Amino acid sequence: MALKKEIKDRLVQDAKASIKRANDLYSRIALNGGSLNGGAYFPLMNPDRRDAAAFIFFEVAAQFENFCCEAFKIEVRKKFSVEPKRAVNIMGSSDKGLAGVMGWASPNMLQNRAQNLFGKNGFFGRLEKLIGKPTYDSLAHAHKVRNRIAHGGPKAVSDYNKILAQLGVPVGSRKGLSVGRLLMDYPHGSVLGSRNFDKFLAAYEVVINEYDKHMLI
Repeated sequence: MALKKEIKDRLVQDAKASIKRANDLYSRIALNGGSLNGGAYFPLMNPDRRDAAAFIFFEVAAQFENFCCEAFKIEVRKKFSVEPKRAVNIMGSSDKGLAGVMGWASPNMLQNRAQNLFGKNGFFGRLEKLIGKPTYDSLAHAHKVRNRIAHGGPKAVSDYNKILAQLGVPVGSRKGLSVGRLLMDYPHGSVLGSRNFDKFLAAYEVVINEYDKHMLI
């Protein structure tokens, strides 16, 4: 199958749609969700709102990770003029392809893998330069928050706790802080629309838009 512009365009469109869907669900459920009981409207309680925010973020983070993996595959195909089956062996393992190869939403892993294959060229090999350090850092934070939802092991917990200061959580609020509360209530003192949920999805959008602009087929 030849690499066509339509393949990249469809990937970008689907990724943008997933971001929009996550923002819509966040607004409808986490921010404004509730229920009717006897004709009276009751907003969701805070634990339910925060759980909803974490569930929505986890899904969109997974979709973003898939976007990065597929976008990386397109860059491999373009660089080496290979078919998709060959591309997964180049970007993963010659024996197992992408089986067991994780971390496609980690900006550091993405950039290092790209530089190992392409040098400091292309989109992913210049990721930090093209998207800017603030967005690059937000991607790193988002990946660790995603991992905290997925895993309860000591590494995921430790990585999560280490970034709470950078995500605007005061010292007294860090112990036992849920992911949902981190997403919805912080950075401390931020206005609605500028909290970590919003920042992480905005970082995802920057990557998608910059990839669309720089990845020419």
